[in-house]
Amino acid sequence: MKITDDILKALQKSINSFGSMSEFSRRTNVRIETLSRFLSRKTLSIRQETWDKLYPLLQPHLNTPREITNEMKAEPPQYMPPDRPRMSHDLASLNSDEKILLDAFAALPKELQNRKLLEIVELAKQQLQSEKN
Repeated sequence: MKITDDILKALQKSINSFGSMSEFSRRTNVRIETLSRFLSRKTLSIRQETWDKLYPLLQPHLNTPREITNEMKAEPPQYMPPDRPRMSHDLASLNSDEKILLDAFAALPKELQNRKLLEIVELAKQQLQSEKN
């Protein structure tokens, strides 16, 4: 769905009503980075999955909720691949070190990712075994 001026204003009002973007992000389960891209107009459309999370909180602030709802029903869902694979379902709750680690891991070739995962699993097994003894 295209981000209209009305949607942008409703998004800003909704965020303000929660006191912070991080609280709004937590309540909607939409990443802060995604919300920031909407507000800065770096992203021009909202995926259906994201719209479904945002709409209940935006609806009171929209000037034309019926038109938008009808438009969403008429518009077939479109697949828009993410900028990069999402490694966690709740990035907003991660600390900066965890985010850096995920970004670094995502940059590795798939084969190396698989090897490192196997190494980590093996280390975890060893740790659990040593704790039992």
